[in-house]
Amino acid sequence: MPSFVIAVAVLLLVSACATQSPVIQVETSRYHRLTSPVAGRDVVILANADQSPGDEFATYADLIGQALENLGWRVVETPDQAAAVLRFRWAVDAPVVETVLTPSAIPPMGNMWGYRRSAWGADPFPYWQAQRITHYPKWLSVTIVEANQPPSAAPLFEGRVTSRRGGTTMAPIMPYLVRGMFDGFPGPNGAVEAKALEVQP
Repeated sequence: MPSFVIAVAVLLLVSACATQSPVIQVETSRYHRLTSPVAGRDVVILANADQSPGDEFATYADLIGQALENLGWRVVETPDQAAAVLRFRWAVDAPVVETVLTPSAIPPMGNMWGYRRSAWGADPFPYWQAQRITHYPKWLSVTIVEANQPPSAAPLFEGRVTSRRGGTTMAPIMPYLVRGMFDGFPGPNGAVEAKALEVQP
């Protein structure tokens, strides 16, 4: 195969890695002492003592409630109706900068470049160009305790899901964090699972 064709294929492959993926990668860790069956429970979703139950909280609570109802749980309005209480938190952490190397035909012009050797002879892309990509880690944590127990009580379930996809805004990624949290709920106890979630239109 001509070296030019191989080099072009490599360029396209590496360039694709630097662009947004058609899937959203999340990592989920879950710990629980739930017994089967987990469906059929009444649960109320409450804000933590230091949280303001505003519009953003209500929107995310609706997403979590829908996920639980799809699993057969019943979301109720008040703690006295519930067998379990769910509380959750979310945040966008400090940005993380990642360097991605891409083949280039342009000779080096600064510190963000390097020379590469080809195993196929003459290389039409003999240099590396370094591109800095900024990620904004986002996370969602969920805790479920038995009703009439304080928030500090030993939980029935606690989980955390993270993703680096997207910018500084939480809302677009939250549906995927909720999916990552409740996909296969309650999941293997103590396991950390990497999931690739298809981007929804």
